[in-house]
Amino acid sequence: MTNASATSTTPNLAPMFISHGSPMLVARQNTPAFDFFVGELGRHTDGVRAIVMISAHWQTKEPTISTAPHQETIHDFFGFPQPLYDLRYDVQGAPELAGKIANQLGIATDATRGLDHGAWMPMILARPNADIPIFQLSMLAHGSPADHYELGKKLRGLRDLGVLVIASGAMTHNLRVLDRNEGPIDPWAKEFTNWMLEKVNAHDIDALLNYRNLAPHAAMAHPEDDHLMPFYVALGAASDDFDADLIHNSYEFGNLAMTALRFYDHGEVKAAA
Repeated sequence: MTNASATSTTPNLAPMFISHGSPMLVARQNTPAFDFFVGELGRHTDGVRAIVMISAHWQTKEPTISTAPHQETIHDFFGFPQPLYDLRYDVQGAPELAGKIANQLGIATDATRGLDHGAWMPMILARPNADIPIFQLSMLAHGSPADHYELGKKLRGLRDLGVLVIASGAMTHNLRVLDRNEGPIDPWAKEFTNWMLEKVNAHDIDALLNYRNLAPHAAMAHPEDDHLMPFYVALGAASDDFDADLIHNSYEFGNLAMTALRFYDHGEVKAAA
């Protein structure tokens, strides 16, 4: 992994994968992940025309883009403190741009869909002024890693439109074994995450697409595939000759990896951290 940094006068449009963590993300202000979302993620989004979010929490039969002019804040979680349900992220969509992208890609549109918590929670921290239009692209219900990788490839041209791709999921996601007491990090979570990062760094796409059979502790890290599928969209949206930048790597609740990656073109100047 590279961790170089430099300044650039042009918007950084390299696709990104982020782990959005628990809905409590916005309230956990003493964590490395909170600091990343408030600080570095905001800088990684400076100057872009719009952001398309691919969240683990919107799945449809076929890829669908939200063309809503105003992005409703969707509170798609249960059993959390009331202040989380009172939060609103008053951000605009980009209906004409989203519709143009849908036409170019030959995919469906949804004129009412807003932002689920996998999209608005990271962005309310990164861009609290809601100064960049945001819209979502759905994942494929029951789609495989290969399906989502191919979906990501279709997004490569979005750079030419000034649109940043952010895929929001989780590097590890097993809610049944979270440690609410926040003890030591479970070795299996580190081993799984490290394997994924090693394969990314080696450009071993075949192994990554077959993570379920090859990665250590795959079933423990992901009892279901949904939260890892955004990673494959970001991977597909990268160029074939990418450099992967590990922009964040911490853990919460004992095994919830908050990994974030950015996929630059080989030799592309990295964003300032």
